[in-house]
Amino acid sequence: MESYVNERFLTAQHKVNWASRYVPKVSDHLDLRQLPLKTIAFYLPQFHPIPENDLWWGKGFTEWTNVTKAQPQFLGHYQPHLPGELGFYDLRLPETMHQQIALARQYGVSGFCFHFYWFGGKRLLELPINNFLADPAMNIDFCFCWANENWSRRWDGSENDMLMAQNHSPEDDIAFIEAMFPAFADPRYIRIDDKPLLIVYRASILPDAKATAARWRKRAQENGFAGLYLVAARTFEITDPRPYGFDAAVEFPPHQVNVPPLTRKFKIINPEYTGNIFEYAHLAEKYSQQKESEFVNFKTVVPSWDNEARKPGNGHTFANALPELYAKWLSAAAQITLQHKPDERLLFINAWNEWAEGAHLEPDRYYGYAHLHATANVLRNLIKAKDEVTALIADINADFTKRYDTAIILHLYYEDLIDAIFFKYLSQLQNMVDLFVTVKEDISLEALKRIRQWFPNIFVLKTENRGRDIRPFLMAYKQVSQLGYQYVCKLHTKKSPQRTDGENLRENLISSLVATPNLVEKIVGRFSSESELGLLAPPNSLIDLSAPYIHSDNKPWLDVLLARLGAQESIGKYAFRFPAGSMYWFRVSALLPLLDKSVIKVDEFELEAGQLDGTLAHAVERIIGLLPSQLGYTLRELENYELAFDPDVLAILN
Repeated sequence: MESYVNERFLTAQHKVNWASRYVPKVSDHLDLRQLPLKTIAFYLPQFHPIPENDLWWGKGFTEWTNVTKAQPQFLGHYQPHLPGELGFYDLRLPETMHQQIALARQYGVSGFCFHFYWFGGKRLLELPINNFLADPAMNIDFCFCWANENWSRRWDGSENDMLMAQNHSPEDDIAFIEAMFPAFADPRYIRIDDKPLLIVYRASILPDAKATAARWRKRAQENGFAGLYLVAARTFEITDPRPYGFDAAVEFPPHQVNVPPLTRKFKIINPEYTGNIFEYAHLAEKYSQQKESEFVNFKTVVPSWDNEARKPGNGHTFANALPELYAKWLSAAAQITLQHKPDERLLFINAWNEWAEGAHLEPDRYYGYAHLHATANVLRNLIKAKDEVTALIADINADFTKRYDTAIILHLYYEDLIDAIFFKYLSQLQNMVDLFVTVKEDISLEALKRIRQWFPNIFVLKTENRGRDIRPFLMAYKQVSQLGYQYVCKLHTKKSPQRTDGENLRENLISSLVATPNLVEKIVGRFSSESELGLLAPPNSLIDLSAPYIHSDNKPWLDVLLARLGAQESIGKYAFRFPAGSMYWFRVSALLPLLDKSVIKVDEFELEAGQLDGTLAHAVERIIGLLPSQLGYTLRELENYELAFDPDVLAILN
């Protein structure tokens, strides 16, 4: 209980540290044009007051009213979900949607699927959609999901306590579809085979769904459209869309997945609690395995789910919805989606902003941008390098020759740092070291050209964006080991967005290792003359891993790695140091256990979700300091006096 309260206090204070789950915002953007599929996030427009909600729920009611009153029901229960960057927004303001669109596009979300509320000609919550349609500058694709069930006080479409009823009829079919035509004509509207895509939330409650579908298609064609692409949401009893006359289905988790409740395994705080608790991992696993061959089925992934805010004390909670589990589920869904024909490569996410159901990609105060970060990185790993990029890498590597016994391995994630790092540091070392650069698949042609301009003799390795700088480093380390290098400097384009001093930290680490040719010559000379020297770290960078706040979140992976290394005596003690920042010089023979597949398997690295700690990459970073001593080498820091001999180094450091 004490631990839980402390965690909630830190979250409320928005304190980001190594033990925090909060992931900061990044500066890089995905290029949607490079993605081989489109991610479409369901979008709820109920974040502004309307007269009907004022009447039913009280003056000023919006979705935030439910969200903010939620309370945790068991230990570890993440409630309430409170918004981050966008705040408690009001969708009457078009500026809000502009912000949402910019954020969605930055992290790879290609479109929104707006929930559309139509009741026999009466529309509700239409203002945000009207604002969107009226503003072409809101540059994101979109489609509609008709929420065609009754609107009830229980939020479940039931006929009990009905607030607004549906009245389906042939006449209403025509009126509804004609109301869609202005949106269908919008160039931003999502089409398949040039047909506007329309989702119906509950096709099964249409009196004669096939007849409705036929009416809609006929009227659409009469109005100049190629037809309609109709999609039935897989809710309640709906599985196969064909009996309803629809073209495809779209999953709608957590509907239709039977996973066992584990409520008794949790420590319930509220003695009146009557809800159910499930494991998010079980939900993700079930949906990841679901694949249809008889009809088109669009995959949908939910970042988390908990409707406690709508059903206080009686909600359904999928606990332990970690962003890395969401990334794994999203990755599996993406692989299935890529098997569709190009027009049908749509992957849905439930949802962009279902805050009262705990299902939101929008950043919150607990996880921050973690789910967005996971989304972007799963999508980034789907990108294949352009042909011209692949060709240039082949040319660069064909021209590479091993000229020295010393190499630098640089993991280049942030392209905007190329000129600074190469101009300031690496270009002046061309006549001393060889350079190996690991890059993402989506590296730009311009970036490669700049690298080659600054340092002609390089070897480039494309890597999956996974395992931070560690997994790419292992790939390059294997290469330099096979080529017979003796000494290597490991660098990466570190930004540390969670720190206000991130830029200074990167500059201090890099400059203390490769600031000048004179410094590099001195460092290599030390390795040559001191045969026992295994690793040389920047000044004041070696951290004592035995400190609990340094190792606590890394224990699971640390214990696995230590056992694999035969260092069981260190388990629970962690009495060794490691170079914080993951930049250092090392003797190639001093870290060879990293290349042993029985110690580290590259496919074990978690998918990237912006985790600040606790992953295999973080654990590998921490065992680096143990390896030299295991092999009879020493671990040292550069002393400040060793840098003082060179005024150029001092100028950079100051």
